[in-house]
Amino acid sequence: MTAKDYPSLWGFGTTKTFKIPIEHLDFKYIEKCSDVKYLEKILCVLRSGEEGYYPELTEFCEKRLKGLAPKSRALRKDKPAATASSFTEEEWEKIDGDIKSWVSEIKREESRMHFHETETFPGMKDHLPPVRGSNSYLHVGQEKHSKNRPAKKKIPRDYAEWDKFDVEKECSKIDEDYKEKTVIDNKSHLSKIERKVDTAGLSEKDRGLLAIREKEKGNEAFNSGDYEEAVMYYTRSISALPTVAAYNNRAQAEIKLQNWNSAFQDCEKVLQLEPGNIKALLRRATTYKHQNKLQEAIEDLRKVLDVEPDNDLAKKTLSEVERDVKNSEPASKTQTKGKRMVIEEVENSEDEDEKGSGRKHEDGSGDKSKMSSLFWLCRKLPAYIMS
Repeated sequence: MTAKDYPSLWGFGTTKTFKIPIEHLDFKYIEKCSDVKYLEKILCVLRSGEEGYYPELTEFCEKRLKGLAPKSRALRKDKPAATASSFTEEEWEKIDGDIKSWVSEIKREESRMHFHETETFPGMKDHLPPVRGSNSYLHVGQEKHSKNRPAKKKIPRDYAEWDKFDVEKECSKIDEDYKEKTVIDNKSHLSKIERKVDTAGLSEKDRGLLAIREKEKGNEAFNSGDYEEAVMYYTRSISALPTVAAYNNRAQAEIKLQNWNSAFQDCEKVLQLEPGNIKALLRRATTYKHQNKLQEAIEDLRKVLDVEPDNDLAKKTLSEVERDVKNSEPASKTQTKGKRMVIEEVENSEDEDEKGSGRKHEDGSGDKSKMSSLFWLCRKLPAYIMS
């Protein structure tokens, strides 16, 4: 077979790395090339073997690159770590002697420092920790310290002990610890937040933007159930610029915390800024209900229903308040209710003894006796009614 039977490498494209044309991987091209950076790339491709291994071509490329740039990074090769065989006998004896003298000097320095400390502080001798690498024993102070450590939890080791293990109890303990830690962290976090925002030098537009940003922080805290933090951010928003929305939202957060008086004050502020605000009337009715001011709550709820007849929350709250009013009415009636009594006419016994007497005697003495008995009943009647 002649050279024509073999497929030519020319025009086969480029290499994967650096996109070098295949025809540049050649003795003639490397010999003519004087670009150091390009020769470094060619050498990298030849060493990688992605286009095949060509030891002679690689060596030729290294020689060419060394002739152009002897200090090229591509010519650097990793050297193995030096061992005793890498040095001459005299060099190794010098290195070994330097190391031994350094170790002995360090030991002398440690013993000198230890002797100085024990003389200066003799009472601390028993409390010093053991030196690394020494055979010193544990001191009494360390034993006491180990006793003060909290005891490890007993973990079941077999199936019988695992059957007695109360998983729900342990989970509840973990939840309680987490809640306590969360409350403590939340309180410490709230203590760092200032209740008022510094608005000195800000325009009204900037104050409005600042108030909106603080209100949105309060909304995030409210949605996550952190009502105390929500109250804090709503207060900051109000300090920047008082708005109906901030007062309304803070009132709702105060209701969640059952701070009825604070929620009532915020509702009053809203109604001063915007009379007839539906949310403020509903929330003030809620505070009235929990403060046992039922008639005032009914008035607010009826105002809401006059504007929004289909408000389900107002209807539900009104029915609850009216039920509470009806339940309280029988109790008040039973307190003021008196006793009933039958009034009977009492005849004087003298009338029976004097039946045979004349008409004139009956008309005179009988009428007097009846009048006296009625007068007596009228005097005693209030006492019987009030008893």
